Amino acid sequence: MDAAAAGREEEFVTYAEIEAYFNNLALEGPSAQDRMDRIVPHLISLLPPPFVPAPAPDADDSDSDDDHFSLTSSEDEAAAPAVPAAQDGDGQDHISRLPDDLLSNIVSCLPTNEAARTMVLSTRWRGVWAATPLLVDDAHLRARNFDAVRALSRCVAAHPGPVRAVRVTRTSFNRQEYALERLLASLAAKKIQDLILFNRPWPLNLPLPKDILSCASLTRLYIGVWRFPDTTVHQPAFPNLHELGLFHSIIEDREVGALLAHCPKLKILSFAFTYRCRSRLRIKSSSLRVMMEWRCGFDEIIVEDAPYLERLLFESFSDRRPVRIVHAPRLEVLGFLDLRVHALEIGGIVIRAGMNVRARAMLPSLKMLAVKVWFPHDMEVKMLYTLLRCFPRLETLHVMSIRSSSTDSVGCAEFWKSLGSCDCLESHLKTFVFHRFHGLVCEYLFLGYILKRGKVLKTLGIDCADSDDVVMEGGPVSGSVGEGNAPTGGSSVSDDVVVEGGSMSGSSVEGNVSSGGSGGSDDVVMEGGPVSGSVGDGNAPSGGSTGSNIIHVCPTSPSWSFQNAIDLSVEDPFCVLRHDMALIASQVEA
Repeated sequence: MDAAAAGREEEFVTYAEIEAYFNNLALEGPSAQDRMDRIVPHLISLLPPPFVPAPAPDADDSDSDDDHFSLTSSEDEAAAPAVPAAQDGDGQDHISRLPDDLLSNIVSCLPTNEAARTMVLSTRWRGVWAATPLLVDDAHLRARNFDAVRALSRCVAAHPGPVRAVRVTRTSFNRQEYALERLLASLAAKKIQDLILFNRPWPLNLPLPKDILSCASLTRLYIGVWRFPDTTVHQPAFPNLHELGLFHSIIEDREVGALLAHCPKLKILSFAFTYRCRSRLRIKSSSLRVMMEWRCGFDEIIVEDAPYLERLLFESFSDRRPVRIVHAPRLEVLGFLDLRVHALEIGGIVIRAGMNVRARAMLPSLKMLAVKVWFPHDMEVKMLYTLLRCFPRLETLHVMSIRSSSTDSVGCAEFWKSLGSCDCLESHLKTFVFHRFHGLVCEYLFLGYILKRGKVLKTLGIDCADSDDVVMEGGPVSGSVGEGNAPTGGSSVSDDVVVEGGSMSGSSVEGNVSSGGSGGSDDVVMEGGPVSGSVGDGNAPSGGSTGSNIIHVCPTSPSWSFQNAIDLSVEDPFCVLRHDMALIASQVEA
């Protein structure tokens, strides 16, 4: 994105500086407003999905705002169009006889404008709409600019409350500051619970009214393209807030601290596309469970005191920056750590490649680690091994290989051969996933090390960078096919799992593959890898071990996204292992 690229070149303290920088770029390309208009849709794509259905695609765009958003009062009921009688029925209104709670559910599922228009049906429906917690989405309003702000205000003012959710992502509030203040004050008075409020620029530095800090009933808040009010001057009142997202914002570290201090129930905190503002993001919260940084420009991230933090997640860019974990005794998921960008510090000790890891630099609570590694770089490879020693109870390891035009490291082979094991490989690491596998020798060597040293390894996931095939080399293998038949020169109907090696052995449970056959588009092919085995119910081939060291080799489907990262119900936010296509193999004894 243009804004992200700009963040790599300049440091910004205010939105005015960002605007001036974009305007200078406009001499050679798109205007500053055009650049922001490209960024905002990407920001909105990171948001949770809309909470009400979109309007019908064949709706007539030529109608006026009042036609699409009618808030007709009781005096106008006589002028309202009659409800057409059912052609095959008795012509009576049976829907209105349904219980109130069921009618309320029907109204809550309608788009904003359609829900309001149910008031004209009858006195009964008018009461149903008023008794249903209000849902507002400006995507359902056909008005633009001034009319959109007016429609939003009318909608909220006409409803007695409470207001369950408001989603505003298509409206510009430029020169509408007073109307915005009244809207926020009305939302606070009507106990707004869920608010997504984005400003469609221009200008960039439009201040968000301090009234937002008075919405004490909020449980979820996402704001975008605003200058957040100074929380050190105006105290926030967010006693019920569980989820907070700050998008495209410049907020000072002191303001973040003051904000978190007034959010005693906050569980999820996320930042997206903030800029270089020479700030240190300090996390101090007694309730926070997830912290997400998505393509931001913080100079430093410090987890100062977060006793309940479970996930610390990044999608970072730009220059190298420290990530300091001071106190996070329950941290279980960390990543993606980019070894080119992040300098990790644990317990006051900077983690360096090849260092002797002391107990104070270990994080025993961590169960899942995701790392981006440039394998041809010697120091990053050594750093990867050091990280494994920092997390003695690591259960799942995700490694993403960064594409590079550089050749393999000369000393990589000797490095992995010289290494012993570590605590997590000896007794805890059960799942290893290799993302964007390119087939470099240094990648094979690391994979071989994990397979050899991982004594309790149960699952191996492979995601190839350039094709659907997975190829592993480096040692003797034997194996067989699991399901599906592939005749000579043909391919199987299903996505088979195929194991190939020097001299093949093993048994087929269902089907077979003849010479020249293909296992489908997502085949897993193991050529000389350091495993052997057969597909089936855990049968180990002759010469192999049995039972405890069975490995499931699975293709993977990427699942890394903003929403998956902050969703605690998603067990692994980095990928989905396709166990339905797993090859069952067993390790060769060292």
